[in-house]
Amino acid sequence: MAWASLPMYPWPQPLTEHYWQWLRQHLQQLGEPQLPASLSWPEDYLAHWREPGMLLSQSCGYPVSTLLQAQVQVLGAFHYQLPGCADWRYSSALLVRKSDAGSTLADFRGQRAVCNERHSQSGYHALRAEVAALAGVQPFFAQVRFSGSHRASAGMLAAGEADIAALDCVSHALLARQQPQLFEQLACIGHTRLQPGLPLITAASTPAATVARLRQAIRDSLRAADLQPFLQATAIGGFSPLDLADYAGIASSAEYWRGAGMAEW
Repeated sequence: MAWASLPMYPWPQPLTEHYWQWLRQHLQQLGEPQLPASLSWPEDYLAHWREPGMLLSQSCGYPVSTLLQAQVQVLGAFHYQLPGCADWRYSSALLVRKSDAGSTLADFRGQRAVCNERHSQSGYHALRAEVAALAGVQPFFAQVRFSGSHRASAGMLAAGEADIAALDCVSHALLARQQPQLFEQLACIGHTRLQPGLPLITAASTPAATVARLRQAIRDSLRAADLQPFLQATAIGGFSPLDLADYAGIASSAEYWRGAGMAEW
């Protein structure tokens, strides 16, 4: 049984479901059989991404380049028309409370960081790489806590429970639209280095012909008149076909700092 999901960003669910229905109809026109009738909304992302029947999903660059290498194929990545993005690459926004708006990352030595979770490229590994450039393998933050989500990390910053967080710049922009009162309390003091954006993926067992149809349907969707509300709401402006090799640098960076002794910081 085939499954499809688009779970990673806080997109409006009705518009996201409409986007899938458009893709589904277009894939049928391209000759693709046995398509899921609607999107799945998984709670356990890793288990979902490992399902052999996964037709389409969106993941994070770190698990794709490490935990999921043998189980998925990368279709490509969207381009987002937002600060901190460039073509198919993205970065993380370094967020602090507004009272610290004039600071730099170096000023947060000895302060408290909050990350969404350890398998997150944008919330954990991107910040770790930036800190490593300042401190090597020496302790930098006095405390690193894990919130469970970018939204929760922002809430902890605003509540004074942490001093700095790295949020995927796309999540940052979309969440700020949804919760302006929360994000008005925060400031962005910079962005991490550009990395490949969140990959659209399919199961390793998906046939090459289906992979080609998926990529074509996604490209074609960007020109569909009735998908403009979805594309505007999500700030999607393009798509680049990519593969697992494009994400290898993420795994290499994480392994380098782990080998250097910076497994936890």
